[in-house]
Amino acid sequence: MKEDIARAMSLFMVYRKISVSYRKLVSLFAFFRHNSMQTLTTALEEDRKIVDSIPWADAGYRSVNELKSGYMQGTRKELFAELEQWSIGRFPEDEPKRVCYLTGGAGLGKSSISHQLCVRQDVADHLSLRLGASFFFVRGGGDLEDVRLVFSTLARQLAVSQSTLRPHIISAAREYLDHGGRQQMQHTFDGLLRKALTAAPADQAPTLIVIDGIDECKDRKLVPEMLRSLFNLVREFSWLYIFVASRLEPHIQSVLIDRNEAGDIHCMQLEDTANSKGDVGHYLRETVPKIPSYAAFLDKHPDALERLVGRAAGVFIFARITVNFLDQHQNRPEEWIELVLSSGVPVTSPLDALYLQILRSAFPPEDLHASPAERERLLSLLRFVVLEDDWTNPETVAFYERDLSADDVFYMVDRLRSVLMIDERGRMVPLHASFGEFLLDERRCNDALYHVDSAEGHAHLACACLAAMSFQNRTYHLQEPDLPPQLERVNFNIMVTGWWEHVWRAKCIAELEEQLSQFVQDIRLPMHMWIIREFDSESSYNNAFSMRWMWGHLEPSGARTVICSEFLKFGIYSKLWQHGILTSPSRAPPQITSDDISRAPLGTVSGHHGRSDETDKPR
Repeated sequence: MKEDIARAMSLFMVYRKISVSYRKLVSLFAFFRHNSMQTLTTALEEDRKIVDSIPWADAGYRSVNELKSGYMQGTRKELFAELEQWSIGRFPEDEPKRVCYLTGGAGLGKSSISHQLCVRQDVADHLSLRLGASFFFVRGGGDLEDVRLVFSTLARQLAVSQSTLRPHIISAAREYLDHGGRQQMQHTFDGLLRKALTAAPADQAPTLIVIDGIDECKDRKLVPEMLRSLFNLVREFSWLYIFVASRLEPHIQSVLIDRNEAGDIHCMQLEDTANSKGDVGHYLRETVPKIPSYAAFLDKHPDALERLVGRAAGVFIFARITVNFLDQHQNRPEEWIELVLSSGVPVTSPLDALYLQILRSAFPPEDLHASPAERERLLSLLRFVVLEDDWTNPETVAFYERDLSADDVFYMVDRLRSVLMIDERGRMVPLHASFGEFLLDERRCNDALYHVDSAEGHAHLACACLAAMSFQNRTYHLQEPDLPPQLERVNFNIMVTGWWEHVWRAKCIAELEEQLSQFVQDIRLPMHMWIIREFDSESSYNNAFSMRWMWGHLEPSGARTVICSEFLKFGIYSKLWQHGILTSPSRAPPQITSDDISRAPLGTVSGHHGRSDETDKPR
């Protein structure tokens, strides 16, 4: 019995010790668990603070405004089919590349494509390529136009979106932030972004970075360095893909054509993508009829919608602005649609702001103020673009504008390629008709540095045509297409048939009056008339030509009677010269004196269109 009691007491003591030990263990575990949680929470909080301390701009695709992000389902099908193949490493088929650069003019929808690509690559878990980071530049947007914030913003976004990269970015950021927040761009690239990616695991999942609107960043000088740094990352890390979209401005193009970079970049031109105009038409046909007050109107006037499609001319931003405008003005649909079709100011003002931004970016105001000659060269180009109805190319502009070389024109067109294109025939074509309307309307183009005055512009072009109308150039025109190589691409027709149209629309200026006076007092006017009659006698232009086109520009000097007399004299001279050539066996030019002219009968010159009133008769 005693032994049983002793054994029980012994077991009790053992159980008691075990219980005490268990309670101590539980207490100790709870203690360690609490401390571990605190430590972990503290560590996570510290990590979060480090990530938040990385300088950044609110430039991700989720923050893009409605005008840049708008996308109509069912459009750009061919383009996104190519981008899908690119994202899985199958495009271009012959040599897949992990950098895709989309270029295009202003308003064609580059930003909406970039935004839609971000949406698609960010939401679907089954995709092999997932969005890691994005940066959408916005001109005038403060941090959103600061190129120095690109690399740090990308690093911060990657730390949030990519769990495998987060610890490496935090580690790099700790050391980076010891040297300050906003550092020079190259320090941010080397010390933060590249250092973190170098430590990434070998099996890092394919990751996409999207950059949009590089042409809108403030410090253009840093753009080439930024692009080269990004492209170097792609060469260094096989899991990284980069998509970039922007207008193709000279400082950007210089990188894309660099032989050290070009081999790694697949370039896509939005103008070359299939069915761009059809996509804009689809967008307008799907959206405008859904605006309540316009549905009934368009049922009765279906042609109005097709006129809107034609007016948009494949420019997405114009179509978007139009839809927004009509949605805000739902009373009297016919009135508002006609306003859009007639290039009304309320509709085009957002597009006008874009045009002015492009002009100021390509030709900064401070440069034009510092160099009046540079401004005059720019205006010489713009006058031809918006006022000359016949086709023009850089060689033609340089032919008429003696202060410009063809290289000068190519340079300026290149800087304005967002709104001014050179088509497959080498001719200069505005991206959209609204660009010319903008330049000519001083209410819309409210910066006088870029405004083209219509009457003054026509006077300038008239002077250029008259100055070019020499005997030699007239001969070249008759020899087309057998011309010297340097003149093969010149449009002589502007000189021959366009000059009087410019005179007709021109403002009376001293230079034009002097040019016209010289024109009718030398051989050029009778030569011009003779060629018209001999080589183009059936042309309606023959009947349209008249002194009346020049008359108003001669009046201020009181030169009408003198000019009319000279016109008659040289008309007689041209007939005598022609008769002498045709009747001479040797076809030698005749020697005609003033006495020969005075003895010639008045009927020698036919078709003179001078004024019949007494004050205008020749003396």
